[in-house]
Amino acid sequence: MRVTMSMLYTGLKTCVLCQKGIAYNKQLYVDDVCFSKKSKLPTDISYVLIDWSDYDQQAYVHSSPEMLILATRDEQVDRDTLPPCALVVYSATSLSQLFEICRDVMRYYFQWGDELLSLIMKNKDLQELVSCAHQLLKNPIMILDSSMKVLAFTPDDTMDDAIWKLTVEKGYADLDGQSSLVLKRGLALLNDHDSAYNHPMHGDSWASAKNVVVNGNRVALVSLIQKNHPISEGDFACLCYFGDMLALYFKTRDSLSYLTDNRLESIITDLLDERFKNEAELNARIRNVNWLPKLNFFILTIQSCHLFLNKMQMKKISEAIVKMLSNAWAVIYDDHIVILINHNSPLSLNVQETSNLRYFLKQNQLCAGISNSEKKISEIARLYRQSLIAIEMGSYLDLADDLFLFSDHRVNSMLYAFIKLGDVESYLNPCIKQLQEYDTKKNAALLKTLIAYLKNNCKQLKTSQDLFIQRGTLTYRLKKIEELCQVNLSDDKLIFDLQLSLNLYLFMHAK
Repeated sequence: MRVTMSMLYTGLKTCVLCQKGIAYNKQLYVDDVCFSKKSKLPTDISYVLIDWSDYDQQAYVHSSPEMLILATRDEQVDRDTLPPCALVVYSATSLSQLFEICRDVMRYYFQWGDELLSLIMKNKDLQELVSCAHQLLKNPIMILDSSMKVLAFTPDDTMDDAIWKLTVEKGYADLDGQSSLVLKRGLALLNDHDSAYNHPMHGDSWASAKNVVVNGNRVALVSLIQKNHPISEGDFACLCYFGDMLALYFKTRDSLSYLTDNRLESIITDLLDERFKNEAELNARIRNVNWLPKLNFFILTIQSCHLFLNKMQMKKISEAIVKMLSNAWAVIYDDHIVILINHNSPLSLNVQETSNLRYFLKQNQLCAGISNSEKKISEIARLYRQSLIAIEMGSYLDLADDLFLFSDHRVNSMLYAFIKLGDVESYLNPCIKQLQEYDTKKNAALLKTLIAYLKNNCKQLKTSQDLFIQRGTLTYRLKKIEELCQVNLSDDKLIFDLQLSLNLYLFMHAK
C-alpha cells in the first residue's frame, strides 16, 4: 500500500498541529520523508521536512514546493510569509522527532494495508476485513451490493446514529424509509462517479463512498457515515484502498455467495431459498426492480420425464415457455425450471395457454406441476413445493397427462405424505382388516358395502341403488358389519375415522 499526502496529513493532525500548505496535493504518493538542515539538499527522497527558522530559499530553489514540509515553533506566524509548501507543522518538537512522527504515521498505514491483504490471502471472512478497516477508519463501515443488501458492517459500533441503526437492523436499505436517505443519494452519486467524498446526505451526516466493480458490474458500495469524527482526505484514500481490496476479495471467491442484483429472477431465487427475514427486506428489494406485482402468484415447475437436462437445455426450454405465457418469469432452480406467473386472473393459465403448454410438454417429453394461487410473493417457496407435489402425484398415480394441478391432488397429496411415513396399516381402523378377512373367507362384500355407504354420506337408498341390491339386503349387511366389528355406525366420530381410513386404504391400492 502506498501512502498519499492526504493520508500523511491526516496522520500528522492526530499528533501535532498541522495545516495544508499552498502547494498541498493530496493525491501525491509519499514513499519517503527525510529531514534536512540548512544548505543540505537531499537528492534521493520524495519529501523534505525542514525547519522554517533554518530555511534558506536558495538551497531549495530546485525543489518542488509539493515536496516541502515546513516545521515552525511559532503558531502565530503569518502563512502568507511562508514559501509554497505541502504542509505546515506547528510544534516545539525537534526536527528529528517530527521526522520520526512522520515515519510512524507512514508505517501505520503500510502495516494496515499489509494486514488487509494478508486477511484476503488467508481466506478470512468478509466481516474480518470490515473489522480490520474499521480499526483505522474509525467511522462505521457498511458494505452493500447493488440490490442494497447489507453484506457486512462493523458490529462493534454503538449504532448511536439513527440512520445507521435502522439500516443495519433491517439488513436491506429501504429506499422509501428514513434510513435510506443517505444510501439512496450515495448510489445516485456513484452512478456518475467512481467515488464520492464528504458528500452531505442527511442532516449532519456525511458519507464517503467507494464503488467496487466485479466483472464489470457495480456490485458493492462501501459507505462511511459520520459519527465520531468527520471523514478526512486520508480516510477517503484508505477507503479507496479498502474498496480495491474488496474487488480483489470478490474476484478470488464465489461472489454469488455474497452478491445479489436487482433482477427479478434473482429475487425469485432468494425467495425460493427463503433468505428473506421479513416483509420489509423483501419490499425494499422489490422496489429496486422495475416491476409492479399483481394480485395472484402461481408457480409452474417443469422437469424432464425421462432424460437429464443440462443448464443450456433448461434455459432454452424456459425461454420458450415464457414466450407462450403472459406475465411469466423463469429461473433454473435445483435442476428444475421454475416459472413465476403473476397476474390478476384467479386461473394460472387461460385455455389457449394450457393447450399450448400441454402440446409443448408432450413434444419435448416434459411434465409440469402448477401450484395454487397466493396473494403474497413471499409465499412462492411454498407454492414451489406444491408444484413438485403435483408432479409427484401424477407420477405416483400413473396419470395419462403431462400437466398436473396441485388443486386436483390436494387431498391425495395429504394421503401420499402420510403413506411415505411408513407402517400405514397400523393407523387404519381395525374394521377394514376384519372386513377384508371376512369377505375373503366367506366370499362376501361387506367392505365394498361399507365403502359405498360412506361414499354416499350414509344414505341407504342411494347406497342400495349404487350396489344394485334391495334396501333390506343393505340393512342386513350394515348390521352384520356392526356385529362383526362391534361398532355403532351412527357414531359421528367413528364415521370420520372410517372415512379417513378407507380413503387412505383406497389410495394405497389405487395403482
